[in-house]
Amino acid sequence: MSVEFEPGIQAYIDKIRETVAIHPVPRNIEERRRNTDRTHSVWRRPAPESIDIVNWWVNLPGREVPIRIYRRKDVTGPAPVVIYIHGGGFVASSYDTHDTITWGLAEETGAIVISVHYRRAPENPYPAAPDDCFGVLQWVHRNGDWLDADVSRIAVVGDSAGGCLAAALTMQTRDHGGPPLLFQGLLYPGIDPIKNRPSHQRGLDPMLRADMMDYFWDAYLPGQRHTKDPIAAPIRATRFDGLPPAFIAVGEYDPLHDESVEYARLLREAGIPTEFQVVPRSIHGFLRARFVSPGARATFEALSAAIRNALGSTAPSKPTTP
Repeated sequence: MSVEFEPGIQAYIDKIRETVAIHPVPRNIEERRRNTDRTHSVWRRPAPESIDIVNWWVNLPGREVPIRIYRRKDVTGPAPVVIYIHGGGFVASSYDTHDTITWGLAEETGAIVISVHYRRAPENPYPAAPDDCFGVLQWVHRNGDWLDADVSRIAVVGDSAGGCLAAALTMQTRDHGGPPLLFQGLLYPGIDPIKNRPSHQRGLDPMLRADMMDYFWDAYLPGQRHTKDPIAAPIRATRFDGLPPAFIAVGEYDPLHDESVEYARLLREAGIPTEFQVVPRSIHGFLRARFVSPGARATFEALSAAIRNALGSTAPSKPTTP
């Protein structure tokens, strides 16, 4: 079945194809990570001068978790916080690959954005990544004074595998007494390890194939893809009450489309206010295309507005990005 992508999305795909081969089958995890980094670098833009950026480390038992902190220079006083959890199939990517998204959120929302580089599979399978994210959230809550942050106003946002970890974080905080979260932003989240839905099988998305999804989940949950643990697979949860309001967005041709639709339904049925967007003629990872795709740009702006509303942000109008 042939598909027609939104022109901006087609331009995004074409530029990646011109620069790097899209997802040749890698021979090892190092090659897989290098391929992912090269693909994500194609549309990366440097942060504007209006954003302060600091790399830091969160000390947790037996390990350090790297984080990157973004803050608009013109925002004074304790600011709300957005914890951002990057995608990459649980095995690849970093705060570098998602830098354009995270500085953009800091610019648009006026919040302090903290991007988490959690431990990755296959060297560190589940539960390493959600443990790191939960540990960083607790650290942020303890260090509000140092961060000049209002830790009563925290949101979590994640894309793809990071969307799974963001959804899991909301359940960890609800069930284990973590700091309260006021908002969850889930961008094309991968939340179901069993890939048997129609959208998984259509093969319409050049950026995410069935064999890749199988590899990612097998690395993250080796021998456990049928788990009912909601922290590993949030869509398997038996209750969705008590979670923060949600914003969920997915591309029309994304293989994760159907599980995103179902997760939005489950949240709404539990009484959770949920804004849900399907971006027409779009693909997995479309948010990086916001500089060329009207659909991606509109979704990025809607996500930013939802964050501002949830966190009560009173930041000045954003400076003009060069």
